[in-house]
Amino acid sequence: MPYAWQKFYQEAALQSDFQKLPDCIAKAEAAIQQRLADNPLIDSAEFEAIGKTLAALGVLKARINALHSERPPYEERLGGYVA
Repeated sequence: MPYAWQKFYQEAALQSDFQKLPDCIAKAEAAIQQRLADNPLIDSAEFEAIGKTLAALGVLKARINALHSERPPYEERLGGYVA
């Protein structure tokens, strides 16, 4: 990976545990924000990579939101089963 922040995106993209995914997404977004804060002058290739990564993270967040909205808020989970 050419950019250090990309490892955090890769961790988020490969995360299969949806309970851990929001934290991975937050870490990836924070790494990008830190990169931009450290040196706002970036080349066009990194600028494009950041844009694509932020879009992909947006898709992951939408998927998490969709999964949460599929379940009624009143359901109870017992041992992996819905009661």
